Amino acid sequence: MTDSHRLHEARIEGRGVDPAGAFTIELLRGPEGVVLLALTGEFDMAATPAIRTHVDSAIEARALVMDLAGVTFVDSSMLKELLRASNELDRYETRLVLAGVPPAVQRLLDLTRTTELFTLAPDREAALEIARA
Repeated sequence: MTDSHRLHEARIEGRGVDPAGAFTIELLRGPEGVVLLALTGEFDMAATPAIRTHVDSAIEARALVMDLAGVTFVDSSMLKELLRASNELDRYETRLVLAGVPPAVQRLLDLTRTTELFTLAPDREAALEIARA
C-alpha cells in the first residue's frame, strides 16, 4: 500500500522531479511482526496525519521500521510526530527504528538534541536486524 500526497499536481517533465510538498509512504513486506515503511520526499505538517495512521496501525507489531533514506526534508511538525510515535509505540512495547537517516534529518535531530531519543540504523537491513532482536 502506498500513500502519496502532492500539493501540486505538476511534475517537471523529463526531469523526474516532484514539486515541493510531495511525499510517499510505502508499506513494504517486512519480517513477521515488523511493520516496514519506506518514506520518500518532504515530510511536513501535511504528512503527519498519514504517518500517524501508519504508526497507530503498528501498535500490535514487535517493531516499526521507518526507512528515511528517500526523505529530503523534515520540519518541526514531523519531528514532533516522530517523537509522539516513539512515545506511543513504547507504551505498547513496539520498537521504533529509523533507518537510513539522511544528513538533513540527522542535522535536525542533532540541533534539537533528540537523536538519543530514537533507535537509528544506517540502512534498512541493519534496522530490520535491530527490529528482529
